[in-house]
Amino acid sequence: MHAIGGFFPLRISTIATSAASVLSQWKGDSTGSWALHNARSALHALWQQTRPRRIWMPAYVCCDVASAVPASIEVLYYPLDDQLSPRSEVLSERIHDGDHVLAVDYFGRPATVGFISLVNANPKVGWIQDCAHALDGAVNAWGDWLLYSPRKLFGAPDGGILVARRKPLPTITTSAPTDFSFALPSLARFDDIEETDNKRWYKDYVRAEAAMTIGTQRISRLSLVVLEGSDAQADSVTRRQNYQLLHRRLRQWAFFPEPEVSYAPSGFPVRVKSAATLSRRLSDFRIFAARHWQVLPSDRQAFPEEHRLADELLTLPCDYRYGEREMQRVSDAMLEAMSTGV
Repeated sequence: MHAIGGFFPLRISTIATSAASVLSQWKGDSTGSWALHNARSALHALWQQTRPRRIWMPAYVCCDVASAVPASIEVLYYPLDDQLSPRSEVLSERIHDGDHVLAVDYFGRPATVGFISLVNANPKVGWIQDCAHALDGAVNAWGDWLLYSPRKLFGAPDGGILVARRKPLPTITTSAPTDFSFALPSLARFDDIEETDNKRWYKDYVRAEAAMTIGTQRISRLSLVVLEGSDAQADSVTRRQNYQLLHRRLRQWAFFPEPEVSYAPSGFPVRVKSAATLSRRLSDFRIFAARHWQVLPSDRQAFPEEHRLADELLTLPCDYRYGEREMQRVSDAMLEAMSTGV
């Protein structure tokens, strides 16, 4: 039985000349962009060059994002509402000119009108739109800079792409990649057609992720080719269709209430009593769901709701690799797991 979910195998595809590639959609009509080895490196380089007074991050965010902040810059956290939108009324009272604010398009969901109004009302703040989950972030752009992490959405083994939208990017000096071991797990999964050796290539993937560091190394040409050969529109349609299939059967646990979405979802988030327990039970069916995230960099006592969400949220796969048959299998496994109580 093939595995469903987990990290992406290397993607080999081509698109029609009339179609828009993922890379072209992400860059759009921007005034400039950086393409580095990972998203942390792109953020770190931005903050090293621009030197903001303070950096505001959501209390619900990946620890890797927080690790990108230069040691000399203060990091502060802000709360989110029950649908993961920034609490604009809190931010508006606390941010000052010269600060940077990073906000995440969680699971690809666009920002609210209220938050975008806050962004537009504070042009002297640097606004970073984290599109690690957002295939079509450029379509719903609000940030001064848009940040993409290709390997979170595609079979691209590396990359952190920062796109300038309303504020320019400074010039930086980058280095060529010299070690390509980071690409081996995605290649190994691609080559394992029957996916019978998942323990080995998953272990290699974990090792490669842990070995990634912050620096000025450029994205690999391999990842650029993957992004240039991926059809943005086709992927968006597939993700929406799969999301809707899951929502019809699993709406009781769906984190977002709307059954149909206009954006390209990165996954189908469900909220249960224990994400860890559900994750283990689904793995018995060879379905590997993502935790976003098991550990948060913010203080649990200061942000109890965000930390509770980290304990209860699990993301089911619904990406371009799958169709109706796989979504049926995922929902069947979820229903069986929940019937025993999670």
